[in-house]
Amino acid sequence: MMFDKRKILMAPVRFLDSIADRICAVLGALALAQFPQYLVLYIQRLGGHVDEAARNMDKYREIAKELGKTMYQYSQHMLASKDPAVFKTGQKIALDLERYDSLAAALKELQEAPAFQKFFVFIKTIDLDIARATWDNFTFGLPLTWEAAGYAVAGIIIGMLLYFCVSRLIMLIVKKIAARR
Repeated sequence: MMFDKRKILMAPVRFLDSIADRICAVLGALALAQFPQYLVLYIQRLGGHVDEAARNMDKYREIAKELGKTMYQYSQHMLASKDPAVFKTGQKIALDLERYDSLAAALKELQEAPAFQKFFVFIKTIDLDIARATWDNFTFGLPLTWEAAGYAVAGIIIGMLLYFCVSRLIMLIVKKIAARR
């Protein structure tokens, strides 16, 4: 019986290849399974920002109402002022109103999105400051929901695809180097 040296030498490489493939799949699953948990915390934090912005808008509306104006008229009146302090306050109100509208729309869109569209809605509507603050307080866990399971399956697929692409690239480079010798 004749042993093929090449097969014997490649056996450890094939073994490591199969282990690395599985490790990438598990890491992908664990990473993506965290998204639903992170998103819940992000939505809570986003909701808090929307609530705070709404309170500010209510205060501005009260002032506008006392002056017999709509919120828009009040803001425009302040923006038309020659007094720099009043003008700056008008700018602040306009920015607060714009931020409230933006955050409230993002919150509504995230809350109404189907489970597997939430990732894309999150990417589309993300507020980086809120996302960073959420990440700073995020704790990894093992979520046991169907949504997390779906993201875990997607993570397995992405992990395996990444591994496949990287391993094939490495093989291609090794073959080119070996061909030059």
